[in-house]
Amino acid sequence: MSPTTVVEGLSSSLDDGVLRITFDRPEARNSITREMTVPLTRILTDAQADERVRCIVFGGAGGVFSAGGDVAGFRRALAEPAAGRQAEFRARLDAAADMVNALLRIDRPVVAALRGPVAGAGLGFVLAADLVIADETAKLIFAHRAIGLTPDGGVTWLLPRVVGWRVAKRLTLTAATVGASEALRLGLVDRIVAGGDFDAEVTAAARALAGAPRDAVARTKRLLDAAMTAAPDAQLGRERDAIVESVATADFEEGVSAFLDKRQPRFPSAR
Repeated sequence: MSPTTVVEGLSSSLDDGVLRITFDRPEARNSITREMTVPLTRILTDAQADERVRCIVFGGAGGVFSAGGDVAGFRRALAEPAAGRQAEFRARLDAAADMVNALLRIDRPVVAALRGPVAGAGLGFVLAADLVIADETAKLIFAHRAIGLTPDGGVTWLLPRVVGWRVAKRLTLTAATVGASEALRLGLVDRIVAGGDFDAEVTAAARALAGAPRDAVARTKRLLDAAMTAAPDAQLGRERDAIVESVATADFEEGVSAFLDKRQPRFPSAR
């Protein structure tokens, strides 16, 4: 993939193993248009295939993460008859599903740099992240109900896995707005960082994750994903197989050697 990619409403750049993907429509609160979903799906698919990418960071321009779907753009649909409107939204959601599936297939660490509000389908990027770093302005808005819609963007699949079934119902059925402190308490974010330190903290976390042993990270993500529905015996078998694969790698050799030598490891897969 290109070190830097710019499409309307999106920008991405790859530096030292960290791919930064930025929602870049600050004039529209970084809402995600239908036209953005295919390029974003391509960026994610290319990232998964690119061995140079060792960590992905999502963020938003202008102090807003993302308002989710482009509600202003929905106005055009109001002029359509119901059947036409349904056909248009079926196509929108099919494209969005491809994007979410591409995100969920990523086996590198994914970080959400959450500054300002995130709403609607934008919540899916935060919920799918492996690490969420927020500042004090972070706000998660479960807004679908406010315009007579049900959640999308993978929210109904991801949210119960993050906060549990009952809390997920409360947040979505009440169209809740969750500030940074409550988000931390619920496990929706992992840490809150003061605004002046935010960019440095995100960069440090991304670089640390990019320096981790790539295959071990990928196997760990697959193990945890499978664990949500696996029986104990099946999961123990997966753990065995992952360890057996890992001990044959140069990363394992370097990790053990570094531990015994009392030094920081330099994993070959992260160079």
